Amino acid sequence: MSSGGQKQPGEHGRRKPRTCTPGEPAQNVWPSGDPTPRVLVISASRVERESITARLTGRGMSVEQVADPADALAAVATDRFDVAMVQAAMSGGRGLELVRGLHELDGGLGVVMLAKKADLDDAVQAMQAGVLDYLVGSMEGAVLTTRIEQAVTRARQIRTQQQRVERLRRVCRDVNAAREEMSSQVGAMCDDLAVAYQKLTEQMANVGFAAEFNSLIRQELDLESLLRTVLEFVLAKLGPTNAAVFLPNTTGDYTLGAYVNYDCPRDTAEVLLDHLAGVIPERFEHDEGVVLMRTEHALVERLGEQADWLDGHAVACIACHHDDECLAVVTLFRDRHTGFSEEHGGMLAAMASLFAQQLARVIQVHHRHLPKEKWGLDAHDEHEDGADDYGLAA
Repeated sequence: MSSGGQKQPGEHGRRKPRTCTPGEPAQNVWPSGDPTPRVLVISASRVERESITARLTGRGMSVEQVADPADALAAVATDRFDVAMVQAAMSGGRGLELVRGLHELDGGLGVVMLAKKADLDDAVQAMQAGVLDYLVGSMEGAVLTTRIEQAVTRARQIRTQQQRVERLRRVCRDVNAAREEMSSQVGAMCDDLAVAYQKLTEQMANVGFAAEFNSLIRQELDLESLLRTVLEFVLAKLGPTNAAVFLPNTTGDYTLGAYVNYDCPRDTAEVLLDHLAGVIPERFEHDEGVVLMRTEHALVERLGEQADWLDGHAVACIACHHDDECLAVVTLFRDRHTGFSEEHGGMLAAMASLFAQQLARVIQVHHRHLPKEKWGLDAHDEHEDGADDYGLAA
């Protein structure tokens, strides 16, 4: 913009900053090393703009002047100024709107309002809008420059404080993010520790279970006594349940070696167990660990049509292996509402290998005069008198 206020092509209504008035040396009153203050003068009056510019450049300031709000907003959007001087009555009294627009673009910009006459309400509204100073009338050169120098100092202090606050906010965000990440990691670690503690507790319980079980069965070198001891021990730990131990014979089939009838009808219990002897072992003899079938879907998936025989029951099957040979298949079943827990599964898994070892020892004792390939177990029905709910066959 020219001194007459007309826009020149390509200048977008902006004038280059002035640093001094021709013939008047600049007086730099700012401490050595401080950047030169930059002031934006916004006034529709060319005379006022030129007068203010001459006074400020004489004090070592860099001044840019514009005539309308649009150019003022464009200047602040592209450059940084310490102070903007706004004519209160410009654009039909819209000076306060311009002040708000300038602060939205640069919150650290100091604004000084220029008014032709004193008005208390206007002054209060200007201060509420964030104006640093409210200048009334035409001031002497020294007074004007002093007020502007004070505004520059205050504006720089405010900008420095805002920068510190923003740095603190960034630090707080980083610290908060780190805290949340640490909290997440600590939470995950606590969950892992809880899981590890639970597993350790279960393992310790299984160790105690295994030690107790092994101390009992190591004394049994008779097959019937061994089966009885095993079933009594399992029932004591799991509670009431139907149980059956299927033993292999020399033909490769399995027969019922021992059983406990908890809730099956007495007249059909042996029929059921004899039938299961031809179904259960061949489906589970090669499985490692405990197979828990706690739902109808799981039961049908493993037993197919034969699942009807155990309808409504939860079933646990354990194949007891020794030297890659299955020496027994233990099957437990009871009402699905009671079922078997994972803890029960861990106990049964700990029992299986010990039971298999003792079975091998018993077989070796009873058949030590025969070749190993003829150590098969022949089962036949020799039930104890009156033992309708508990039976052994060996």
